[in-house]
Amino acid sequence: MRTSSLHVAVVGGGIFGATAAIELARHGHRVDLFEREADLLLAASGINQYRLHRGYHYPRSRDTAIDCRDSEPAFRAAFPEAIVDGPDHFYAISARDSLTSADDFLAFCRDLALEVEIAGPPLLREESIALSVRGRESLFDPVILRRLVREQLRTTGVGVHLDTEIRPGDLDAYAVSVIATYADLNRLVPDVHGARPAYQFEVCEKPVVRLPEQYAGQSVVIMDGPFMCFDPLADTGLFVLGNVVHAVHQRSIGRVPEVSPEFEPLLNKGIVPNPPITNIDRFLADGSEYFADFDQAEHVGSMYTIRAVLPGVDGTDERPTLVRQIDERTITVFSGKIDTCVRAAEGVARIVNARAGLATGHQESA
Repeated sequence: MRTSSLHVAVVGGGIFGATAAIELARHGHRVDLFEREADLLLAASGINQYRLHRGYHYPRSRDTAIDCRDSEPAFRAAFPEAIVDGPDHFYAISARDSLTSADDFLAFCRDLALEVEIAGPPLLREESIALSVRGRESLFDPVILRRLVREQLRTTGVGVHLDTEIRPGDLDAYAVSVIATYADLNRLVPDVHGARPAYQFEVCEKPVVRLPEQYAGQSVVIMDGPFMCFDPLADTGLFVLGNVVHAVHQRSIGRVPEVSPEFEPLLNKGIVPNPPITNIDRFLADGSEYFADFDQAEHVGSMYTIRAVLPGVDGTDERPTLVRQIDERTITVFSGKIDTCVRAAEGVARIVNARAGLATGHQESA
């Protein structure tokens, strides 16, 4: 089936929208990418743990773990300069309240061929953990990733439109629209049956801290439940903290997020020094149960963004990547795992290429 070039709009300048735009342009389509912020990768794509998941984090969702494991090589190949391979990555099972036992976690890793070595950094409080393993995982540098995305958009000829708020009527001139706006997904999706599902929206805080010297070059996740993690922030000497409970300031379920006015000035602004709303004391108190000298952390500031997940998946912690064709002119992309973006973009390209082939067939028969 011969394909022809289509004029495609991609809405959302996060990593999923950007990689979809790049992939479509490489297939010969004319692509415009629209982002309402002043730059690319400023929202959830630029505010997270900067970890390239290979599956260790998801022992309760085999499908998510496999998706992460199998998607990571494509991300690494697409953005090699952004990969940070230096730190040691440890996963530790809490001695209390873990939803996955130590034996079950080891069996899960063996089943998915995830490399583990029984080991733990000296900073771990041994009495608080049931198991610690070193895994094979990487981080990414968000500054370098943004630069690489800009370069690939430029070299593939994608038209990039920043500071641009798109409304539904603005897309009428395009043969296909790809909506990759994550937490804002439902605003531009056609109102057809099942096209605007409810999501669970979370206003999240990611504290950025300096930690004592013994933390250098280490990333540690306490599993499997309402616990802590910390990851180096590229080569800055700083660390990003995560906490399943304290990171979430506000939660709502619906078609659009509900955000209290006091959070609006904080969202997607990078590191906010001396933030007026923060749970840093709770982060440090929880972390001190597992990590020595954690109370000596210096709070540099916090990052805030809106996270979207499927509702009702707390039991499995499922994080699927969903590429959906809503109608012949609309495709949506939804995911919270950054390293699945390249495979998602390939899925978008398959749909658009099929659409282009059908369009050419109609023209020839006419």
